[in-house]
Parts: sequence; C-alpha cells; structure tokens
Amino acid sequence: MITRRMFHTRLLALIAASVVPFPKIAAAATGSPDKVWLNRLTFGATPEALAQFAEMGREGWLEWQLSLPPGDPDLDGMLAAARLRISYPAGSDEDGNSWEALDEMRPLSALTADPADLVRLLDWGPGKGMEFSERARPAQEVIAAAPIRAVHATAQLREVMTQFWHDHFNVASGKDESTAAFFPAYDAMLRGHAFGNFRTMLGDVARSPAMLYYLNNADSAASPANENYARELLELHTLGARNYLNDRYKAWREVPGAEAGQAEGYLDLDVYEVARAFTGWSVGDGRWLAEGEEAPRTGRFHHVARWHDPYQKRILGREFPPNRAPMEDGEEVLDILARHPATAAFVTEKIARRLVADDPDPALVQRLTGVFLAQAGAPDQIAQVIRALVLSPDFDTPPTKLRRPFEFLAAFYRAAGATVENPENAYHWQLSRAGWRQHDFGPPTGHPDRLAAWTGASSLNRLVDLALYGLDDWFATARADLAEPDSDGETGRAFLARHAARLAPAAADGIADELGVAFFGDTLDDPVAGVPAGDRQGAAQTALAFAALTPEFLFR
Repeated sequence: MITRRMFHTRLLALIAASVVPFPKIAAAATGSPDKVWLNRLTFGATPEALAQFAEMGREGWLEWQLSLPPGDPDLDGMLAAARLRISYPAGSDEDGNSWEALDEMRPLSALTADPADLVRLLDWGPGKGMEFSERARPAQEVIAAAPIRAVHATAQLREVMTQFWHDHFNVASGKDESTAAFFPAYDAMLRGHAFGNFRTMLGDVARSPAMLYYLNNADSAASPANENYARELLELHTLGARNYLNDRYKAWREVPGAEAGQAEGYLDLDVYEVARAFTGWSVGDGRWLAEGEEAPRTGRFHHVARWHDPYQKRILGREFPPNRAPMEDGEEVLDILARHPATAAFVTEKIARRLVADDPDPALVQRLTGVFLAQAGAPDQIAQVIRALVLSPDFDTPPTKLRRPFEFLAAFYRAAGATVENPENAYHWQLSRAGWRQHDFGPPTGHPDRLAAWTGASSLNRLVDLALYGLDDWFATARADLAEPDSDGETGRAFLARHAARLAPAAADGIADELGVAFFGDTLDDPVAGVPAGDRQGAAQTALAFAALTPEFLFR
C-alpha cells in the first residue's frame, strides 16, 4: 500500500538536503548537460524536447527560441478553446443594483479584448451593478492561461522570461478591479518585450494602466505627488535597493557622480523629485478631471497636463528646467535610469540569478553589465544579454536552483505529457498554500528567487501535494492518460520505470523496485496489460510523484 507517509519520508530527505552544502545536493541533482540547459531555459525538459535539442544543437536551439514571436498558433488555439468557470450567488449592492445567481463556463475573451471595452468594469453607481467576480474576471483569465502557456508554449524561453519580468515589474492583479481589468494588456506587453529593449519596456511599464493603478500613480498630481511608483521605480525596477544611499549621504552633492550629472545612487530627495516628474501620468478611464472635463475611455495611458508639476527638478544630480514639453520630465528620468550602470548591474544580476544560481559570479555579472550598456539602443538588447549568459562557461554548472512552486507544477505536467485545461483556477489556491500567488503576489518585490525562500516546511510540504494530486480529477487543472502499456509485453516493473524516467531517469529503476510490489505484487514481472486500466493509471501517477520528489527533478 502506498501511503502519504512514504511521500513525507521523501520530503524529510529533501528538507535535510536543503541544509547540506550545495555540492552534495548538486551531485544528486545533476542530469545530462543538455537537460540542465533545458531545465533552466524552459518550464521543464521533456524527452521530446531533449531529442529536438540534440538535433538542433545548443546554439541552434537558443537562436530558434530567441527568434520565436509572442504569437503561437497552436497555443492561441488552446487558449481560444479553454473555458473558465465563473460562479456567484444572487446579490445586490448599495446603489440598488441586483444580479441573479450565475454558474457558467466562459471563454478567456479578456485575453484579446480591447482595453477600451473593459473600462465598463470600473463603473459603479445606479444602473451599473455587477458582482465583483465580473470586475475581476480579466485578471482571473490571465491566471488561468498561465499554466497552459507554461506547459504548452513552443516559445518556452519567452514564457520563462515573461514570468521573470512579471516578478521584476510586479503587479498584484487582484489588488482591485482597476488592476484586474487591465492586467491582460499588461501581461501581453511584458511577453512582447521579453527579449527586447529594456528602455522601451520600462516606458511601457510606466504607462501601463495596471502599473499606474497598482502603485497609485494614476491619481498622482502636483502638491503633493504620490511617491509609491517613484520609489519602486528606483528600488525595484532600475537602480536597486543597494544603491539607496540615504544612510550614507544627506545632501545630493555628496553622492559620488552627482555634481557631474549622474549620481551613483539615489536619496529620498531623488524619490520625491522623480515622483514630481511623473505627476499627470494617468489612465484614460473616464475619470472626472475638472468641471466639464473627463478623461477619455480608452483603457490606455492618458497624460493629464493640468496635474503635472512643471517646476524645476534635480534628479541624480541632473538639473531639469521648468515648463518643459508634456511628459518630458518623466521620459528623461526613464532615459537616465535605463542607461545607468547601476541599473545594468542590478537587472543582469537578477537575470543570472533566475537562470543560473542564487549568487552568480561577480565576473559574469560584470560581463553581462557591459553587454547591457553597450546594447542600450538595440531593439534586442535583452536577447543579447541572455545570449551572452547562456553561451558563457558559467552556464555549464550543476543545478542549484530549487524549482519554485509554479515552476515545479509546470515542469511536472510537461514531463508527464499532461494536457492543461484548468477550468476552475484551482491550481492558484493550491500554489498559494506554498507561498506562490501567480500574478497576484501582493508586495511589489515579486516572488523571491533564492532557494532559502522556498525551503520552509510549508512550501516543501505543498510540493508533495502537487506531485501526489496534480493529475487527479478533483485537482481540476490537467489530465494525462498514462494507463496504456508501451508494448504488449511491457512488465509492471518496466511500466513504473518508464513513467518515473520521464522526470528522473537516474532514479527510475529504484522507484520501480520501491513501488512494484505494492501495485503489482507477484505479477510485477508479468505483462502489465492484464492489470485494470484504473490501477495502471494510479501506479503511473504514483511513479511520477515519487520521481518529482527526487533532487534530479526538484533542482534546475
């Protein structure tokens, strides 16, 4: 009999492994060099992907992935066919509106909707009632699409980097109906810029309604400006917290480089001035602006000139004259930050941390920083940084990055050959129990990307649940038909080993021996075709689950 205790035995072994020196873990986790490559650059190596990778070669595969556009006809077809349940009871609101109970499956129509068509979700008042699930629906659709994209996209590297940029430019889509309504456009924008130019992406993030609402800049007007976006722009999006120098310098002139017009870091004074530069950067959501004046209902960026603080400013030592052209202050701030050496070092180190190791070699980061700065005007700046990283000797190192919960589940489904349907968004709640909230992580930092953040007992315990139940019907996320033997003569032992080998080839025979008697008893070495299909399915799922909890699969 297979018990949950057996899975927790593996969990305890994993917890123990998480506190031993990395070389010991890496020795257990190391697969083939090609598999390590794919695990870092995709949401999980599969036998099919490994065969394709071997045929194309490393550089050929990388260039193919970097050349793939955001659109994917096969994936677009899956998303068009997907359905997500929306269900709520009858209710009413304080404006006298009421609605009937609803329980239906709907297509993911918000993914491709014109943002102007979603402005209505922000409307409140008499005659404009709707249950809040309707207002939050666009964000829920992006959340529903996330595992479909991660598992089935041909452009795997673009999906990996899109997730990276979501964490770097984090927006909690469930903050309110405003962030939710325009989150599909935000997701599409990040996917489109994943390999592009950082300055271009930085500007589109700054003008994105989802970000403007999330960090409160949509309402920022002169006297006083809201500082939320300005602070995160400096601390999280560009220069990084290590270049916040307020504890070392009290006056702007004291900061190295400031008097020459490019301070090495920033002070609170810079935050205040950056906030002033972005006053008036708002959203075309129909809001009241002044007597007889409303913002257009475009669902896109809208600059409100009357809200802008036009007076002189000083940012990172550079003087900004007064009364400039509309948006010139904010655009110059973005120009400065996108080409700043501190931004280059901060962003490239984060990319290396995501794709290689928690603490990438400083010499590697320095080389990537040089590429980032040298290609600041290139339309494929980020692709060139990725290429320099992946083709570096530093990329050929043992795996030491633990798969985070979303990555674990996606890799599990890919290796199992599962089809993701996700009709309930049930996976989202399951991952939240492990500390992962796909597209809805509250703090602007985004999900942490260091091993220590994901080795707590609660997070690891949930990996057992994902492995054990992720293919069950009640989990309502994915299905995989695993019961068919590979051949008429395939034995129970070979059947178990074959499934385990999709995730952990080195451990497959041991897993087959460990599970064999419990599932097949004395017929372990007989053809498995005579075993009922339901029993074969259960045996295969258990073999996959055991393999998922080996270091060979857990680390990427």
